[in-house]
Amino acid sequence: MNKKQEIKNKINLINKGEIPEGYKCCWGYFYPADWDIKKLKNLFDKVKTKNTNNANLPVLTNSATQGVILQDEYFAREIINNDNADGYYIVEDGDFMYNPRISSNAPAGPINRNHLAKNGISSPLYTVFRAKKDKNSEFIENYFKSNYWHRYMKSVSNQGARHDRLNITDDDFMNMPIPQPSKIEQEKIAEILSCCDKIIRLKEKLLVEKTKEQKYIRFNLLNFFNTKNKTNNKLEKLGNIAKIQTGNSNTQDKIIDGNYPFYVRSKIIERSNKYTYDGEAILIPGDGEIGRIFHYINGKFDYHQRVYKISDFKGALGRYIYYYLLEFFERHALKYTARATVNSLRLPMLTDFIINIPNKLEQQKIITLMDNIENQIKYQKLELKQYKQLKKSLAQLLLTGIVRVNEV
Repeated sequence: MNKKQEIKNKINLINKGEIPEGYKCCWGYFYPADWDIKKLKNLFDKVKTKNTNNANLPVLTNSATQGVILQDEYFAREIINNDNADGYYIVEDGDFMYNPRISSNAPAGPINRNHLAKNGISSPLYTVFRAKKDKNSEFIENYFKSNYWHRYMKSVSNQGARHDRLNITDDDFMNMPIPQPSKIEQEKIAEILSCCDKIIRLKEKLLVEKTKEQKYIRFNLLNFFNTKNKTNNKLEKLGNIAKIQTGNSNTQDKIIDGNYPFYVRSKIIERSNKYTYDGEAILIPGDGEIGRIFHYINGKFDYHQRVYKISDFKGALGRYIYYYLLEFFERHALKYTARATVNSLRLPMLTDFIINIPNKLEQQKIITLMDNIENQIKYQKLELKQYKQLKKSLAQLLLTGIVRVNEV
């Protein structure tokens, strides 16, 4: 039997709830029999040093999606300062932080490592812990990115006063079981997963750069064509060249795996089993991030009662209007409010929006150029998603020992 078939057989047995030969069970998960299962307190020390002298250190936040970051970057302002940070824990570079706040991205709360190359302080609500000497933090870091420790955490936690937090004692937390392969195997697993992370970070960086390029080109392209033949262009209110109306569906109308796209008041496109329009249209949510969310579709779809549909275009191509709205509508909408953002969209904001319309040949040139860049971004997003899924699958195999590093 070849290695690939052996791995498949192990997975099939585990899926049936059976323990493969040479494996053992710990909290419902299976690990090689030669791996140790140690308590977190045997590998790490809980940090108890507090900021008693109000040292001038930045406040750190542990985000489920962004990891350990500076508090003022996360909240766009400081929640606390050094004058009221007495009693906050000192977090050194390389320390781990546990945030008991649960979410869809972190069902047991996130555990992340401080990679800011600087020390900071953290809220007493967080648990901060530091690796003992000669312990492989990289392997443990990857383990905490998995969900294999969640079952234990939920089993020892109590329902707190707040439903969005796990209430767990320090003792229970530090008694968390952690699988421990040999030092060499830990290093190899960490090295493989670290290589995956480097590729993912590179793909994310390329996506950010391509998105910046898209905005730069769109701005210059639309402004170039708007000024090149300004005397030949037409200035029209959006309400004069398109039909604008809201839908009649509600959020409860969404159906998982429904047949048609369902546009609601967010970036997320839900699904529905009915369609209320069939054709080319631009959809804009009426609440939330006004001027930042636009959807374009040509086909059958459903849309929410607080989503505006712009359709039945005349005198301008719908795709051109879509790109024009992306570039200029937010600034137009801000004229209707004293705030930095627009929270609610009203019909006059759309009907009175003036569009500079070049001839159809120039509109089509703009559409072609912008579509090419948008397709590149879609491809990069898909590629990034695939790499993340690949890393997740590889981590599941390596962190449970289903695949041993000498088999990779």
